[in-house]
Amino acid sequence: MQAQRSSHLRLVSARRALVAVALLAPMLSASAEDLPDVCSALKTIVDAPAFDTLAKGRALLPPASPGQGACRGSAHVYDCRWRAHWGPDGVVGDPLQELGADIAACFPDVRHDVNTSTRQHFALLDASGKHVTTLTATIETPNTMRLRIVR
Repeated sequence: MQAQRSSHLRLVSARRALVAVALLAPMLSASAEDLPDVCSALKTIVDAPAFDTLAKGRALLPPASPGQGACRGSAHVYDCRWRAHWGPDGVVGDPLQELGADIAACFPDVRHDVNTSTRQHFALLDASGKHVTTLTATIETPNTMRLRIVR
């Protein structure tokens, strides 16, 4: 009788634990709607006819996203620097790797030719296949990242 009761209590405890996990899991995971829309911002930057107008307008990326520091634009260069955090955010602990992954995901035809712990470099051909846009993400200082887009 005692063994039967102990077994029943363990089963009830296990069920309660599963219910708790099922209820908490949705709160612990981020959905696509919760994440900043980095791709549309990167595509807006790359598709701009001239980068000098981008730096004067509203911020293209959501707060705490790449490029939300000091940005400068000229006709052929868009250059941003920002402070990055290296704390665990639930995805990747390295913001340079995260930015590289975002760029690769946003532009399926991009050529990723440099991938080091301090530099990510990409080359993207336009629709005609003649003009190249390069995207270079680097670590400038221990807490500062830079994204430089050149056409």
